[in-house]
Amino acid sequence: MWNICNMAWRIGDIIDIHEQLEWIHQAGFDGVGFHASAGIAGHWRGVDPNAADKETRKRLREQIARFAMCEVHAPFAYELAGESLHAKAKSLIPILDFAGDVGASIVTIHADLPTSRSAETCAVWQEVMQGLNSQAAANQVVIGLEMVRGFDWISAWHLSHIGVTLDVGHMYVIDQGEHLKPFGMLGDVIRHIDRGLVHLHVHDYNGVLDHIEVGTGCVDFHGMLQALKDIHYQGGMCLEMNPERVAPDGIKRSAGWLRQHLGKLIE
Repeated sequence: MWNICNMAWRIGDIIDIHEQLEWIHQAGFDGVGFHASAGIAGHWRGVDPNAADKETRKRLREQIARFAMCEVHAPFAYELAGESLHAKAKSLIPILDFAGDVGASIVTIHADLPTSRSAETCAVWQEVMQGLNSQAAANQVVIGLEMVRGFDWISAWHLSHIGVTLDVGHMYVIDQGEHLKPFGMLGDVIRHIDRGLVHLHVHDYNGVLDHIEVGTGCVDFHGMLQALKDIHYQGGMCLEMNPERVAPDGIKRSAGWLRQHLGKLIE
């Protein structure tokens, strides 16, 4: 029903991105995600677009072509927010170009939408997002803004290549779950975003640790799946497992949990 992907970050040992993509393919995932940055030495690895030469990009295209979908995660430092909005948007253009070049379909970008809806603020954000929307369209990708509040901005913009990447675990973790409370349940968040939802990041949370194995914490995945069915969701979902907390077998079990319950949902 929906593509189940895995974020290439670190899978057990610290291996390069090409080995990670191979592991994800061999593990039977429908799609893949990876970060558009070199990562942190000794901790995890991604791909720095500025250092990815023609041969590297060719190899990535060939590996990605085996999957039904691919997500590129923009660097955390490029979060769209505040006074740096224009500069951050400009810095994202090479990321969007890179994503289009290697055959990705989703580019996830962190965003901190303002609480103020003044005319001036709305005009600034509308202008910037229209520019990014045009750039995304040119590269045949869709931007998913990773955010925990401000979802109504998405519907107000009416931009065909910009939506929401909902990190389900973060709705429970960030600010002690304050952004989930107005909706009640995770499924209600999904129904509120509705057609604006273009991608999901999936991991569990046990009240202390997040990015843990699906089904071992308190995230309401049953409600999530039902809500996705209710809104006729057409996107994918990407596992984001912390490699310090989840072994490779746990990644596979998480995918198995989702597939088992997806099967029940469509019976």
